[in-house]
Amino acid sequence: MFRKLMWGALGLLVLVFAVLTTAWWSLRAEPAPQGRLLATSEAERYLLAAAREGDSEVVSGLLEAGTPVEARDARGFSPLILAAYHGHLDTVRVLLSAGADACAGDPRGNTALMGAAFKGHGDIVTLLNQQPCAVDQTNSLGQTALMFASLFGRQEVVDQLREKGASPDARDDSGRSAQDWARTQHAPQAPVAPAPSGETSTAAH
Repeated sequence: MFRKLMWGALGLLVLVFAVLTTAWWSLRAEPAPQGRLLATSEAERYLLAAAREGDSEVVSGLLEAGTPVEARDARGFSPLILAAYHGHLDTVRVLLSAGADACAGDPRGNTALMGAAFKGHGDIVTLLNQQPCAVDQTNSLGQTALMFASLFGRQEVVDQLREKGASPDARDDSGRSAQDWARTQHAPQAPVAPAPSGETSTAAH
């Protein structure tokens, strides 16, 4: 009888020890998959913000850590589109080196090239023109990078696009050509939404 009690007590101790060990290891375990998904989402937001601000070091670090280079914000803008529109040449280089798709547009079809042409960033247009994208690629309204460049007289960009083969005779859905846009007083919507500072789509800087 005494032996049965001893073995029962020993079994209970083993069971308690096993439960405590399991609980201790659960506290040290990796976060649940949902936690990792949330962290990835945060990383994408940091990547988009860094691309917009031109913080190439942060962009590079996030990409090396595995953050998707084709992340999109709530309005569908990619890091490359944001960096190109805001004139951050080095950041554009980093993103392209990481495999960013220069031909991919936002939900309205506007590409990084269109954004750079709109703002007159000739150095970025030169870099993007080296990518395997159609120079006369259109957005959802049939507008091309040449039309955006012509609108504000970005002659350096116009010349680059023409040398690349952009057609001055191409017409958008409204029937306007690049020359028509150069003469119009009505600016199309900017390829990227205005910056938080309140910059408007018709600003020429």
